[in-house]
Amino acid sequence: MAQPTSPRAQSIVAAILAAGLLLVAGPVVAHAQRGWLPRLQLDNDVYNFWTRHTQRPDEEYTNGVQASLESLTAPGWGGLFARAIPDCAGSGGGAPCRSTMLTLGQDLYTPNLDRAPFLVEDWEDERPYFAWLYLRGSARVSSARSLRTTSVSLGVTGPPALGELAQRIAHRIGFNEQATGWETQVGFEPGAILELRQAVLAGGVGGERRLAMDLVPEGAVSLGNVRSHAELGATARVGWNLSHPWHPGAWRGRGQAEWWLSAGGRAEYVARDMSLDGTWRDPSRRVERIAGVRQYEFAAGLRYEGLSVTYRAVTRSREYRTGPGHHTYSSMVFGFVPLR
Repeated sequence: MAQPTSPRAQSIVAAILAAGLLLVAGPVVAHAQRGWLPRLQLDNDVYNFWTRHTQRPDEEYTNGVQASLESLTAPGWGGLFARAIPDCAGSGGGAPCRSTMLTLGQDLYTPNLDRAPFLVEDWEDERPYFAWLYLRGSARVSSARSLRTTSVSLGVTGPPALGELAQRIAHRIGFNEQATGWETQVGFEPGAILELRQAVLAGGVGGERRLAMDLVPEGAVSLGNVRSHAELGATARVGWNLSHPWHPGAWRGRGQAEWWLSAGGRAEYVARDMSLDGTWRDPSRRVERIAGVRQYEFAAGLRYEGLSVTYRAVTRSREYRTGPGHHTYSSMVFGFVPLR
């Protein structure tokens, strides 16, 4: 059973968050007057709108929140990864440029609430309750043909990650049944993840043509005590007035409505996942993880005058031996980009 957070654990949490803020937020705030690109992503299996609300799952990766701010001036530590490359704030055309993104996020994982701890036999074989609260800084180098992202995430798991509180509030608002068993969650541990991600634009966005399409292969590798993995995948888009997928210098101008549809897939090799493997210091809450995981997704988006909204449905294959054959969750993504 998880124990209450000790003063020592609380001091470690405070130190981690303070270090993250000093590393990333401080230099960013100094450049705030040059503008921000806000982005909010909400992940939840309750957004699977194609099924009846009474049949939507509430399990596995059940909720995620990512609030991000990107600075096109690449302040502070973001510039360390691309000293000779200019900021994206003044870039034009398809020339390489750099930017920095700061993200505050929380991920929640739960078993099927009908098979919660102590309610059924062999409940230990169900996915553990798990929460991950983190601050992530990302240094991005983009051009008309490629995007390289180097990210560092610092955070905590266990009771300090506030998973039980977040789910209790969400279920009260949504009139859902209350989750039981958070006292058995994967325990407290400071977490860190280093991730490198590379995307390449394999097909152009179509120039001045109204209807256009593109293809983006992507690869990534991460290393950390919360998650270590490698992946390869690709995403194809088709749309009207299709803008560049990431480069500010190639975004379309004002007064043009844009929509797109996309489909993608990826294959992952997962070497460690704390939500399934448990903490290093006390791996008592764990299940038998499957290393090879497949994922596919479909999405639709709309952008007008810099404001955008995207709906995405993601399906992942079985992630542990006693888990479901697949799990689907959906995302609502809201963002703003400055247009010329």
